[in-house]
Amino acid sequence: MKALLKIISFAVLVCHFASAQSAGEKKKTLTMTKALKLGVEDLTQYTDQSEAGQDNAAHLYATARRIETEYALAQRDIRLVTELVSWRTVLIKCRDGSCNAASIVNGGGTMYSHAANRNGAALEDYLADLAKRLPLSKGKGDPMAEKEINENIAFLKKLKSYNSGDAESDKSATAALAAKVMELEEAWADLKAMIQEVSADEARKIVAMASDSMNWLKEDGGR
Repeated sequence: MKALLKIISFAVLVCHFASAQSAGEKKKTLTMTKALKLGVEDLTQYTDQSEAGQDNAAHLYATARRIETEYALAQRDIRLVTELVSWRTVLIKCRDGSCNAASIVNGGGTMYSHAANRNGAALEDYLADLAKRLPLSKGKGDPMAEKEINENIAFLKKLKSYNSGDAESDKSATAALAAKVMELEEAWADLKAMIQEVSADEARKIVAMASDSMNWLKEDGGR
C-alpha cells in the first residue's frame, strides 16, 4: 500500500512539474522594444482582451515608453529626467483626478477607473515628445493657457456629487467630491505656476494635454 502511495505521489509531482513547465513555455518574453512596437491594442496578446487586460496592456506600454524616454534623456543630461518627472507628476494629478471626480459625480462606474488606468499610455507618448524639447524654452507662459486653467478650476467648484437618494451615501459622496476637487484645484494651481516659466507655445501645449481628460467631467458632469 505504501509503495502504491509513493507511486501516486510521484506521478502527481511529475504532472505538476510538467504542467508548470508547460505554462512557463507558453509565457512569452516581452521586451521594451517589442512592447513599443506592438502598442497598447496588440499588447493584449500578453494580457487578455478583458477590461482589466486592456488596463494592464496600457500600463505595460506606458512603462516601456517611460523607460525609453528617461534613458534617452539621461544620456543627454540626468537633470533633464528630473525636469520631466515634474511635468509628469502634475499632469497625472490633473488627468487622473478628472476621471476620479467624474466617477463621483456620476455615481461610480468602472469606465472611469479604466480611463484613469489607461491615461498613462497617452501621457507617456506626449512626454516622449516633450522630452525631445527639454530643457523647455524660457518664457512667461500664455494668457490663454492660464485662462483655460482658471476656467477648469471654476468648473470644478460647481460640480455636484451624484444623488442616489440615500442620505448617508450622498453625504459620503459629497465629502469625497469636495476632497477630490480640492486636490484638483491644487494640481491645476501647481501647473499654472509651472507654465509661467516656459514659452507661450509650450504652455498652450501642456495645458491642452492636461485639460484633455476634463472632457469626462464636461460631457458627463456638467449638469
